[in-house]
Amino acid sequence: MNNKGFAVSGIIYSILILFLLLIFSIISIMGARKMVLDKLKNDVMNELNDVVESEIVQGESLISTLLEQYQEGNEVGLVKDETNENLYYYTGTNEQVSNNFLWYGGHQWRVLEFDKEKKTLTLITQQPLTSIKPASAVWETQEAYESSYINQWLNEYFWNSLDSSIQTNIQVSTFNIGIYTDVDEITITQKVGLLDEDQYKRAGEADSFLDIKDWWWLGNRYSSSSVRHVSYDGDLGNDSPSNEYGVRAVIKISDITITEGNDGTLASNYQVGNKSTNTNNVQVGEYINVPYSGSDSACGSDNMCTFRVVSKDNDSIKVVLNGLLPDTSTYGSSTTISTSHTIYTSLNKFAEGISDTYRYTGNKTFYIGDYSLGSNYKDVQDEMLEAGIGLPTVGEMFSGNDIDLSTSSDKTFVDVNTIENPTVSSYYWTMNRYSSSYVRSVGYNGNLSNDSPSNGSGVRAVIYLKSGTSAITFTGGEGTPNSPYVLQ
Repeated sequence: MNNKGFAVSGIIYSILILFLLLIFSIISIMGARKMVLDKLKNDVMNELNDVVESEIVQGESLISTLLEQYQEGNEVGLVKDETNENLYYYTGTNEQVSNNFLWYGGHQWRVLEFDKEKKTLTLITQQPLTSIKPASAVWETQEAYESSYINQWLNEYFWNSLDSSIQTNIQVSTFNIGIYTDVDEITITQKVGLLDEDQYKRAGEADSFLDIKDWWWLGNRYSSSSVRHVSYDGDLGNDSPSNEYGVRAVIKISDITITEGNDGTLASNYQVGNKSTNTNNVQVGEYINVPYSGSDSACGSDNMCTFRVVSKDNDSIKVVLNGLLPDTSTYGSSTTISTSHTIYTSLNKFAEGISDTYRYTGNKTFYIGDYSLGSNYKDVQDEMLEAGIGLPTVGEMFSGNDIDLSTSSDKTFVDVNTIENPTVSSYYWTMNRYSSSYVRSVGYNGNLSNDSPSNGSGVRAVIYLKSGTSAITFTGGEGTPNSPYVLQ
C-alpha cells in the first residue's frame, strides 16, 4: 500500500509539474508576443514622429544652402576669406552675385558674408529705406556717432519697426566708423549699423552687387567736414552731412532655416516660413494687394494696388503705394501742404477707389514740418496735418528711392513688375517743406531735392488700412514684393 501510494503521489507531482511548465510556457509566449507588439507599436510611433518632424522642420539652414555655391578657387561669387577659413563673403557684379537675396522681417536683404563656425550671417538691405542727413556734424568719436541722426534712425526708428522675432535673432555686432583710410580707427558695438568702406571695396565697389545706382551713406568720414558715401555711378565719394542720401541698414543674424526660395534670386529670394495672417500681425515692410475700383487704371489691369506697410498703431496700419499714381501733379499754391492743395485732388480721387471695407476712413496725423539745411529727421514732427490720405514724410520708412524711380523701365535693384506705374516720373512729392519757397521731393538718384510747388512731380499715396478690432484677414500671398498678401 505504501509503495502504491508513493507511486500515485509521484504521478500527481509529475502532472502538477507538467501543468506548471505549460502555464510558464503560455506566459512566456504571451510575454514575447507583448514585447513584439510593443516594439512594433514603438517603431510605428517613431516613424510617425519622424514624419511630423520632417513636416515641421523643412528645408535647411541658410548657411548650409549658401555653402553649396562655393567652389575652391572662386575669385568672384562666394569667396573664402584668406585669413579665416570659416568666413565666406560675396564679391562681384550683380551678374556674378545673383543668388544671395534673402526676404526676412519685411525687408529684402543681400548676404554680405557668413561665418560657418559661429553660424552668423551679415546682411545689408537691398533697398535704401529712407533718405536723411546723417548728422549735424561729422563724427570723429564714438560718442559723436552715437548721437548722430543716422544712428538714431537705425537703432531707434528702424529697430523699433522690426518684429520681436527678428529683433531676438539680431546679434550685437562691431561696426567700423573711423576715417575711410583706417575704418576701425573708431568702432561701435550695437545691433544695427552702416557698411564701411573696406566692406564696399571687398565686394568690388562700382563693379559689385552693392552698386544700386543710388546715393547712400557709408559709416566713415572722409575729413572733418565730410562723410563717405556711394554715388549714383557706384564710385566712392564724400559730402557734407547737411546733404540727404539713402540709408541701407546692416545687421548680423544667427543662422536661420529657409523654407522657400529655391535659388536666392531677386524673383525667388530665400525666405523663412513666418507669414502674417491679417493686418494685426503684419510686419512693417511687408506688401499687400488691395482691390481698386477707380476708372483711371491707377493700379494696372488687375485692379489691385500694391502697398507696403510703413507703421502700425492700435487701430490701423499705415501703408505707402509701392509706386506712383498714373499722372504727375503740381503741389499747390504754397509750400505748406493742406487738404485744399492741388495735389489732394488726385489723392482724394485715388482714395475713393479703395473700399471702406479695407480703408480706415478717419483722419490720422501727418507730419508736415520743415526739413531744412542741417535738420534732424525728427524736426518734421513740429507741424501736423489731420487727413485720411497723404504723402510720404521725410524720415519715415520707405520715404526714399526704395522703388527705383526712373522714367525708364530698366530698374537696378527692384523687379519692375512689382512697381505701380514705374515710369511716370523720376521724382515724387513729400509732405515737407525745405523753405517758404521749396518743397522736398525724392529723386531718382536717392537724394532729396527742393522743388517749387508749381512744378509737376510724381504722387505716391499714403493711406491707412483697418486693424485692431476691425482687422482684415489676408486671403493669400506671402507678403513679398513678388507675392503680396491679398485682400479680396
